[in-house]
Amino acid sequence: MKRTRKLIAGLFAAVIFAGPLAAATPTVSEKKDVAIFALGYYGWSIPLESLGSIDQEIQKVFVDLGRFNIIGETQRLSSGGVEAFIATLKKAKEANFVVPEKYQFGEAVLTEAEFNKLLGAFIIAVPVVSEFNSRYNSDKSEWETDIKTNVTFIDVGGGGSVLGIAEVKSSGSDKDNQNKSISGAIEGIPMQLQFEVRKIEAFQINTRVLAANGSEIKLQLGRNMGIKKGDEYSVIVSETVEGFKNDSEKGLVQIKDVGSEVSTGRVVYSSIKMSKDVQLKEIPRLGIDAEGYFHLAGGTAIPGLKGTASRGFYGFRPYGAIQVPVSEVSSYFSGFLSVIPINGIVGGEYDLYLGRLTLTPYAGIGASYARVITVFNTNDKTDWLSHIGAQAYLRASFLFTRELSAFAEAGIDYWVSMDTVFFNNYGGVSLGGGISYKL
Repeated sequence: MKRTRKLIAGLFAAVIFAGPLAAATPTVSEKKDVAIFALGYYGWSIPLESLGSIDQEIQKVFVDLGRFNIIGETQRLSSGGVEAFIATLKKAKEANFVVPEKYQFGEAVLTEAEFNKLLGAFIIAVPVVSEFNSRYNSDKSEWETDIKTNVTFIDVGGGGSVLGIAEVKSSGSDKDNQNKSISGAIEGIPMQLQFEVRKIEAFQINTRVLAANGSEIKLQLGRNMGIKKGDEYSVIVSETVEGFKNDSEKGLVQIKDVGSEVSTGRVVYSSIKMSKDVQLKEIPRLGIDAEGYFHLAGGTAIPGLKGTASRGFYGFRPYGAIQVPVSEVSSYFSGFLSVIPINGIVGGEYDLYLGRLTLTPYAGIGASYARVITVFNTNDKTDWLSHIGAQAYLRASFLFTRELSAFAEAGIDYWVSMDTVFFNNYGGVSLGGGISYKL
């Protein structure tokens, strides 16, 4: 009787705990097979040289992402061809589907062998140009090019369902050469496309904690899956409520070092104890921290905007900023002439992380270009070098949410006039603060 009771109790415990234990099993992403069509551009007059460059840039994006096994395709589908292709994939799953000798998808033609090869892929990516506009802007006296590219991701195993669509808009300009303006627009595709692909749920990396030591963890996956320094991951806890899975974020991890198959992360904050097999999920970011700030340097008010590179960096990070010294905005000759100096700055910072708190010394150098506008003719604008300068600060910032932080800083911001007729030296000891948002 006692043995029977123990057996029943054991079975009851197994039933009670089997669900939570199974739900707690972490998910670790693996590389996905992706067949990538060549760029569809039907209806648009795109130079062949530029078309080849776009194809290369798109292929390079998928290579650099690191999370795909790539199968290249030479066929090009138009927008209408994509819809026909998806419809055919769905029909191919039906028992009475008749296999044609050739498949016509808009302007593209696939043989039976080529179509069956695609059926063996996990995902198919179809990039199509949905907008191409290259023209000469007589007002600005320059060539301008705008390109909009859509990449549709089709789940073959899911019967032709669409996993997501990545849309990328890029622009380029050049004073003398149309092809250079097109090249500039093409160069804007990779960074945006990487971000848009990483935003698609099916492609986001899931991984697990291998070991934890205080605020430092080791996590599975590294360069083999395209993980980079500065990437961030949510700490995920899963539970089952009435048969439904519920995931909730309990913390934030920042990648500080990347190995071939194992990465090192810093626990920014967590409401649960970090231990082996804790689930982590990628937070897709563009890779720029955008800051708005206000400085008071030697009595001069200086508002500004700053962008700091975050993806690919951990301790040291480069930055660029623009700011306007309010006291140097001037009008001359009874208001007929307005002068607006704008400071451009490049520099670097070094972050010392203390949980949510970060101490950051940073410094940069720059030049100020004065924008001169006459009242009589708003198109009559002239730029000239008005100042050169430098800045050095110590900042203390606190992360309130996983994206938003506020900071205060103190340092020196000083600018020397290059034209004493219109401008004075300004700056000095500076105090300021602002907010930062992770893009």
